[in-house]
Amino acid sequence: MNALAGRVARSFARGMQTYDDAALAQRRIAARLFAAYRRAAPGHRPARVLEAGHGSGHLTRHLLGLRPGRLWLNDLAAPHLPGVAADYLPGDIAAVALPERVELAASASMIQWVPDPAQVVERLCQAVAPGGWLALSGFAPGHFPELRALGSRAAAPSYLSGAQMAALLAPGWRVRGAGEWRIVLHFPGALEVLRHLRATGVNGCAGQIRSAGALRDFMARYEARHGGAQGVALTYVASWLLAENRA
Repeated sequence: MNALAGRVARSFARGMQTYDDAALAQRRIAARLFAAYRRAAPGHRPARVLEAGHGSGHLTRHLLGLRPGRLWLNDLAAPHLPGVAADYLPGDIAAVALPERVELAASASMIQWVPDPAQVVERLCQAVAPGGWLALSGFAPGHFPELRALGSRAAAPSYLSGAQMAALLAPGWRVRGAGEWRIVLHFPGALEVLRHLRATGVNGCAGQIRSAGALRDFMARYEARHGGAQGVALTYVASWLLAENRA
């Protein structure tokens, strides 16, 4: 496991107890990705399904509805999902051995954490049989605009737009949909925003606010700039890609 993967794993492991309840945007993204896949491929019935970065199971719960004959679940930090019978593949998606000839490879809100997304997309594409599908979501370059406007270094290493993810596909793949989704969450104050980020583990690569005074200043500026009638905003910008293996 490389150093970045180790830091991400530790961050998400610390937040695993609170992640599922706090990950409101990630839950919506998983649902949107699955719905987009079903619209694009209404007759597709994959018997062999691979999910990369299953986490607490937001996308997994939708995939189980497909009733695949065999399901592989990979994650860097998360344990086995209660009650979910699957072939678990713990470890770094860039290195772990993947199954062959799956009919659907899917991943939600994971690829932004890998240092070489091209390698990961290539590996997922190689795992998919001809006629199979790739359903992928991550976070786009415009993610967390409120934090960036205040100079925060909270970021993942590989923010990609839907078009940038599509450009990583191997020859023979047909893009069936790509784009971005904006999901705005509202909180009572900036402190609750920071608690939300910690609970979901998504600030694992951020710098630390190193004093009480700096924390007070950050929260005051955040609330002054991004507060409103609905509360203090935090915007997730998710990117997504659907593609079919036509090779």
